[in-house]
Amino acid sequence: MYRKDAPSKRIASAEFEKADSLLAEGEVRQSAEIAQVLVRKHPSSPEAWHLLSRIYVRAAISSAACECAARAVRLSPSAPIFLVHYGQCLVATGQRREALETAGRAAAMNPTDADCNDALGTLLTFCEEPARALSFFMRAVALSPHDSRFLYNLATAQRMTGDFLGAETSLNRVIAIRPDDIQAYHTRASLRDQTLEANHIEEMTRLLQRGLRIPLQEVTLCSALAKELEDVGCYQKSFGYLKRANDLQRRQINYDVADDIALIDRIIQLHDRGAVRVNGGFETDECIFVIGLPRSGTTLVERILASHSDVTAAGELQAFPNELLKAVRAQPGGAMGRLDFVQRALDVDPAALGRMYINATRPQTGKTPHFVDKLPLNYLHAGLIRRALPRARILALVREPMDSCYAMYKTLFTGAYPFSYDLSELGRYYAAWHGMMRHWRDALGDNLLIVQYEDLVARQEDVSRRILAHCGLEWQDACMAFQNQESSVTTASAAQVRRPMYSSSIGKWRNLELELCPLIETLRHHEPPDGWRFAG
Repeated sequence: MYRKDAPSKRIASAEFEKADSLLAEGEVRQSAEIAQVLVRKHPSSPEAWHLLSRIYVRAAISSAACECAARAVRLSPSAPIFLVHYGQCLVATGQRREALETAGRAAAMNPTDADCNDALGTLLTFCEEPARALSFFMRAVALSPHDSRFLYNLATAQRMTGDFLGAETSLNRVIAIRPDDIQAYHTRASLRDQTLEANHIEEMTRLLQRGLRIPLQEVTLCSALAKELEDVGCYQKSFGYLKRANDLQRRQINYDVADDIALIDRIIQLHDRGAVRVNGGFETDECIFVIGLPRSGTTLVERILASHSDVTAAGELQAFPNELLKAVRAQPGGAMGRLDFVQRALDVDPAALGRMYINATRPQTGKTPHFVDKLPLNYLHAGLIRRALPRARILALVREPMDSCYAMYKTLFTGAYPFSYDLSELGRYYAAWHGMMRHWRDALGDNLLIVQYEDLVARQEDVSRRILAHCGLEWQDACMAFQNQESSVTTASAAQVRRPMYSSSIGKWRNLELELCPLIETLRHHEPPDGWRFAG
């Protein structure tokens, strides 16, 4: 999704114009120096504080951006663009509840310019409310039909809400306006299974052959080409583009998988059965957590649960890790590393953490007796979830290792899962993660149900009934027709989970056994004595 800050009424100042231009050119440091002088000279100017906030956003200094945005809103509370930008800053600092309240205030002002409507739609999408965002994106496009950024954001909301034909139409318009909009090609490729009769392979190949200046553009276009080529059965050619994309992406990342494995080992060591089963957590049975590696079926299970009349799908909430981070940072003590954090997390009052989490999920939750939090990375916090919310139900998705790793290798993630771009690192991480799932199975007891993806596909009703029973829910036939669920899907599975259960993705890696040898060898080396599968 493109994030576009709307221009605000500007203070009449050459310095302001210069700072704004420098920011647009990516000269963040110079722009910041001028803006800091401006807020000292004009402390009552909301435009100056808004500009400085935008600079801090670009510099990824979220707390400072939020403070400056709040100043702009206090100085000009009736300007919707300042409110919308403040809401985006709140999301970046993990304050989704406050961001939604801010979005509601801005929407009530009924903004009439395209930029503000687009920014408001973006804010709502960041809050996992794409259905609400859709009307604002449509209004932005109606007001400015040739702005490709507005069209692209509309397409993302259409995709999330299940309007794939509308999304493809919008993306075709984006590409007609900006033929070098690489992200539009990538998103369009994901909307449906491409066919020999209808695909965009030649179009994207020509674009790639002309050359791309920015590595991320090459990564994105090669990833899209790989997806479409796999769809039409050109597996080896697909893998060539996929490896090209992933090798290039991996070179852009400063990462050592050993650090992540050390973190997992530390969690296993400290978050044992005794540590996670303490008394005194927050008593509520409304929480259902779905955890697992990405592309393992977590969205599918969320949709099955959300088809039940007593359950709301809340999406991938950042609430638990955000509230945990706040609670640990509030403790006395200096700076800490990731391994120290694992220890200090056990000093957090569990009832307070549980209460903080529930409050942070409102108002998106509380409308039904239960809600699903489907943040995959909560697998790192499963023990702390048990401490804080002892009546929570946790479902962990596990997929056969080759299918699981190949599915991740094919997915271009944004700012997450850095282990997924190298086959050997993928295998090492999967083995460590699998060991953590075995640990949680023993430590969490009845709070945890491990769901083998292949079993769910093969025995949909039987496994679905076990899932609902684990969550204390009576069976409803609607859970067998999860594809009819109308709620939005913001993950990479947006298209797949609107189809009935299918098995075509199982074993797809076998088309590339030779190419995937580094992954096969790594997994073989780390395979546990009792194998990879959990008993069903």
